[in-house]
Amino acid sequence: MNIQQLKKQCDIKILRLIFYTLVIMGSILAVLINSHNYYRDIVIKSQQENILNIVTAASSQLEQYFSLKEHHLREILKDLELQQEFAQLANGEKENINLIDLLYRLGKNEYIAIELIDRDGDILKVYTDYNDYEYKEGEDIAKAIRTHKDVYFIDVFGNQSINITQAVKSDDELLGFVRVKIDSDYIYHVYLADYQLNQKGYISLKDNQGRLFLHPSMKFIGEEVVHARKQQYPNYDWSELEENVRRQINKETGVGIYHSIWPGDDTRVKKLNGFTFADIGDTFIILNFSADYKETMVSFEGITNATIAIAILLIITSLIIIIYIYRVEMKKNEIVLESIYFNELKEKNALIMHQSKFAAMGEMLAAIAHQLKQPLNALKISLYNIEDYYNYKENNEEYLNILLRSNYKFVDKISKTIDDFKYFFKPQDEDQIFNIYDAIEFAIELNMSRINELEIKVDIYGDKQLKINGESNIFSQVVLNLLNNSIDALKEIKENKSIKIYIEDKKTEIIIQIIDNGGGIKKEVIENLWKPYVTTKGNKGTGLGLYISRYIIKEKFNGELVVENVMDGVKGKIIIPKEKRY
Repeated sequence: MNIQQLKKQCDIKILRLIFYTLVIMGSILAVLINSHNYYRDIVIKSQQENILNIVTAASSQLEQYFSLKEHHLREILKDLELQQEFAQLANGEKENINLIDLLYRLGKNEYIAIELIDRDGDILKVYTDYNDYEYKEGEDIAKAIRTHKDVYFIDVFGNQSINITQAVKSDDELLGFVRVKIDSDYIYHVYLADYQLNQKGYISLKDNQGRLFLHPSMKFIGEEVVHARKQQYPNYDWSELEENVRRQINKETGVGIYHSIWPGDDTRVKKLNGFTFADIGDTFIILNFSADYKETMVSFEGITNATIAIAILLIITSLIIIIYIYRVEMKKNEIVLESIYFNELKEKNALIMHQSKFAAMGEMLAAIAHQLKQPLNALKISLYNIEDYYNYKENNEEYLNILLRSNYKFVDKISKTIDDFKYFFKPQDEDQIFNIYDAIEFAIELNMSRINELEIKVDIYGDKQLKINGESNIFSQVVLNLLNNSIDALKEIKENKSIKIYIEDKKTEIIIQIIDNGGGIKKEVIENLWKPYVTTKGNKGTGLGLYISRYIIKEKFNGELVVENVMDGVKGKIIIPKEKRY
């Protein structure tokens, strides 16, 4: 069984045990959370039922109150003496109606005013304790004049009153109207103020269009509540409140949960509410009771805290069990895995080294083919010239000697290239002291044809006499690989192509830097730069160059190979400790 199979088997076992642990703990946690949510919903539902009972009771009381007021006023207006006095008042023959005066005095705490109005809408008499009271006809009087019927009106803009307007008739002849303006403060303190839940809960009233009529905050009285909130806090989401008010305007009775603010506090909070309506004659008012969600859940905090504590305990227990399982199983397989891993790694590196030799040989063959191409072409041309010399029977021995010397020179160059190739791949039995500059020059010479063809300027700076101990040919192989990468990158550059090589003698180490201006390496490529078989050259690369170069520098020279982006290119840095120098 190899390392991958053993690791896979170990991972499957660990995952299976972890899965069972998570399933058990997850099931317990799910039951716990569901129980918590179940009891939370019961608390919320119970509170909502309490709220709904409050607004329903308040609604019933208001309907009874206004029904009674309507009945009393209607009975009073049937009195013949009152009708006669009203006619006299309208004709200017009388200044007061005793029965209306008595009605006001008996209920003055309830009323802002009782108005006697002629059939054209002009005021005849006002019974009020407000010295600055000003009569305004309003849309309710206009409607009463138009229909000659009883009109109920919620005045959210003026006196904040609920108006009952009834016609005064004698033998079906319209004499005028009586408008009773019931004070909203009286309604609140008598019928609504005693209903409380927690510290922040309150009842508010709206008219049939959703405009605020009674509310702890007087700032937006008379405004449609959603519009007021949007103006006040335009960045908040008021869709929940909007839906809530829509249901209220449609005369629905129900409960809800929504987000809003408390009067005097800009913090957006969660609220519970119950709402219903109270029919008042031909209109209705909306009753809404809002309670703070957090205050409601105070009694539930103990259960919530216990649930959180148990949940955290379960999670910690699960993690401890998982870590324990992982460590135990990993310990069991650690020795076997390490043994197999190191054996496979040794075999893998040996194979990669073997493959890299062939890969390097392939690159060298390509370089040699390039190197041989120029002298072979020159040799071919020279042979043609010799052939012409004999065909045309020329008699110029000096010219012939020049051609022959050129041929010898070309053959020597070909021979040297082949010798370089043999040296490059010749195994060295032991380390030898070699000159770094010469090893770099040798790698450059192998690539000279490509360098000249691409018009690349190559400069070497630093100590040309610096020497180190090791295998010079494999050191040249590393330099050759870095040069090849730089040359490949410079193919895409149009002008000013350069490769600069620095040999630096530091206190504890020798540093060789090869810097090009080929544009650099992409970030995603750098992350995988040292993995075998990863290449950016497509089918033209083996992906072994940098991997094996780093391996050579580390294993053969106890050093380090670093590749990084610089301003407009790439810097390859070979770092060799001084202990490898001699």
